[in-house]
Amino acid sequence: MTESTQALAPPLDALSFEQTVPCSVAHRRALGEVFVADSAAGPDGDVFLALQLPRAHTLWFDRTTPFHDTFSVAEAARQGSFVALHRHLGVPVGLPFTLQRFEFAVADLECYRDSGTAPLEGILRYTVADRADRGADFSQMRLRGEVAVGGRQAMTIDADVVFLARDDYAALRRFQLSRKPAGEPYTPPPAFAPELVGRLDRRNVVVGDSPAASGAGEARFAFVVDRTHPSFFDHDYDHVPGPFIVEGFRQAALVTATRTGAADSPLMAVTGCSTRFTSFGEFDSLLECTAAVAEVSAEGAVTVEVGLHQFGKRLAEGRVELTPLPGR
Repeated sequence: MTESTQALAPPLDALSFEQTVPCSVAHRRALGEVFVADSAAGPDGDVFLALQLPRAHTLWFDRTTPFHDTFSVAEAARQGSFVALHRHLGVPVGLPFTLQRFEFAVADLECYRDSGTAPLEGILRYTVADRADRGADFSQMRLRGEVAVGGRQAMTIDADVVFLARDDYAALRRFQLSRKPAGEPYTPPPAFAPELVGRLDRRNVVVGDSPAASGAGEARFAFVVDRTHPSFFDHDYDHVPGPFIVEGFRQAALVTATRTGAADSPLMAVTGCSTRFTSFGEFDSLLECTAAVAEVSAEGAVTVEVGLHQFGKRLAEGRVELTPLPGR
């Protein structure tokens, strides 16, 4: 481990970047989708994690700018939360979970500049801000995190996660699916062209225009779900997964910002994102995102408010902050 990262490391230089943690503790199926290399507990109860982002990846390296995708570090931090919970905070592997809230803020975009020769590596420190245990199979926790890259603060994270007993989760999902309206087989609309959302690969585009009309001051988009995608659907899900939805929020925010003239290009970095989920999105039915520009700063940063909708109900809400990349 380099001197620049030792300041955020636990005692005895415990972290290594030599291999990944087991897939199961990161809630991933494929080795290539695991971005957590190691973990260790600090003397004050904090958990430290070594993160490494691959330079060659079908999703996270699908970009045209010389900066690593800030969402890729947020994904590593999401995986890191599970590693911390399972390895160091007493939550058994295999319990169903819901990530009810996930927020991150980028502290320094220069931390994400691609050297062109090495993967992005960082140290993540998690602190348990609040915890409630109700029996062996139910835990609710608030985690606060900080990512350092090259010894500089790169990102802060704040998340609420709930783990449930398997029987309780199964009963919840049976109830929710029983309320799913019957309807005709659903065919999603065409996805946007990749250049509209700052991508190169069409497979990584997850939204298109919605068949429903947009409201005044608010755009509406339909999610385009491809369950064969190797990263978004690394393993089977019984609902549309959160990382896929948040990527849809990002893409909807980019299209909305450029269509309204708030931004002149979709080549922008996400420097802030907050999401709060109240229910699951179901497969094989229209799942929509609404987006509206909330603020444009003097420096050109655009804040977009987003929402997730299905069957006439709002399932999630959030905000996405887009910032022009340095040098553009």
